[in-house]
Amino acid sequence: RTCNVPRRLRTTTRRTARDRDRASSQTRARGRRRRRVAARAAAERSTRGREENPTGSTTALGTPPPCREESDGTAMASTLYEIARLWITFIALACGGKLGELVHAPLVGEIVVGLLLGPSGANFIPEPDGVVLLGNLGLCVLVMTGGLSIDVDALAHVGPVAIAIAVTGTLLPIALGCAFMTAAGYSPAVGVAAGTALSSTSIGMATNTMAAANALHTRIGSLVCVAAMIDDVLSLVILAVLGNVGGSSDDAGALTWAIGRPVMVSVAFVVVGAGAARVVPRVFAREWGWATRAGETLTKMKRDDVVVASMLTLTLGLVVACGAAGSTYLLGAFVGGYAFAAAPNAKDAWAKYDLLSARLASIFFLSVGMQIPLADLFDGAGAGLGIGYAVPAVLGKLATGAFVRDVGDAAVVGWAMVGRGELGFVMAREALDEGLFGDTPYVACVWALLIATLVSPVFMRRALERRKAA
Repeated sequence: RTCNVPRRLRTTTRRTARDRDRASSQTRARGRRRRRVAARAAAERSTRGREENPTGSTTALGTPPPCREESDGTAMASTLYEIARLWITFIALACGGKLGELVHAPLVGEIVVGLLLGPSGANFIPEPDGVVLLGNLGLCVLVMTGGLSIDVDALAHVGPVAIAIAVTGTLLPIALGCAFMTAAGYSPAVGVAAGTALSSTSIGMATNTMAAANALHTRIGSLVCVAAMIDDVLSLVILAVLGNVGGSSDDAGALTWAIGRPVMVSVAFVVVGAGAARVVPRVFAREWGWATRAGETLTKMKRDDVVVASMLTLTLGLVVACGAAGSTYLLGAFVGGYAFAAAPNAKDAWAKYDLLSARLASIFFLSVGMQIPLADLFDGAGAGLGIGYAVPAVLGKLATGAFVRDVGDAAVVGWAMVGRGELGFVMAREALDEGLFGDTPYVACVWALLIATLVSPVFMRRALERRKAA
């Protein structure tokens, strides 16, 4: 049968087919070589895995499981399980806060949840290190909010009395705590470290209780808030000293520098914060020409968003700078908030994020509870020492009411200063981490802080009611 296709075309077609077959064979050969290389590499990894892990357990260098779908399903199930645990943790945290509100101390309920579900308890909370890191972020936000809530105008009216209350409320608990611990058989160094944990005051708790009684904007309310603010600043300075002393040597010069450096740095940052509190309001009030032109450029952006973004940026810079300079980074957070205390609409702008900041604060108190040794908390020695240690914790702050002439106002001020907040737990943990005392004094500090935090709002509300009825 004669083929009508030209011979040259038939030859070209056969050559093309041969080329395709040759290319396909080469591709298959390369695929086989790659599979052999991969198999040898897998065998070498498996051998190394067995050598590094002779027990036979699966390692990251071992041969992958034969069923890819089963491995992915197991990983997905593990992820979903951890998400469910985290979700249950947050539900328990919210319930603990609500139960704590019954005694006007939600932070106590949140600490208890962290204590029960944390590593020393049920070990239920997934990724504890991540939760602690998020809690530290919440602490920075909480301290920044405390600085933002300061009434700058009230400082001039109640300044001298507030300073006397704050200084007494800082130093007297340290002295009483040191005396108590020394009498209990501990060294004076342990007593000073434990006493510093009693020096702070919860400005948030005092503010909330005053606001609930409609006494926040009265003279006594301003006095309590300003005194608590100054007390917190002094406590932050003491916290910076505590962190430096823990890592210093026994040399007298090194010890002097360890104490003097954070004090000087803290004073410098407080001065910077005072200056920023005068400059920032003018910038956002657009009193300067360049600020006016910059404001016109930002007309398309929401004014509140610009204020919040600027405050967070300044706070971040101050946190890093303060920590790097030798003070505590929390002082940088406080100064960052205080710089915007008198800025137009700053408090209203940040109020939009109250829910977020409250949730972050709750996570911080959860992380505080996670780091408390549950077994030691109910140990006879630690619990008994802590219950006794609550006496100087309460009396050291209650005595600050002596600077107020009226008896009713004196009781309000004293019980307002008794309430402890986040800084007390931070200082106790800092002393423990730096090796300034052991687990038993730490547990005693936690017990004393919890008891003081529980009794403060109850007796403060009663004092406010008696003052109102008088």
